[in-house]
Amino acid sequence: MYAMLSLDLDKNTSSEERNKFYEYLKNEKWTKIPKVTTTWYAKFKDGGTESGATQATKSDVDNAAKHAGVTSYDAVVNVSESKPTSF
Repeated sequence: MYAMLSLDLDKNTSSEERNKFYEYLKNEKWTKIPKVTTTWYAKFKDGGTESGATQATKSDVDNAAKHAGVTSYDAVVNVSESKPTSF
């Protein structure tokens, strides 16, 4: 199961905060999709549930925001059995 995450950090987010946020996601096994701004994906264990992957994604984003000192963001997640296709 995969989750695709797209997020926008508040326009007042500093470069340092943004870098800390992204580094946290990388450490949580999220992969930034090349050439697509602020879109990531992660693979979850086989047999997991959509609600479990969604909840884990929310937790990862919330923890990344806390780690980076980011107070405002908007995020969208989509859970699927297939890895996102880039083109």
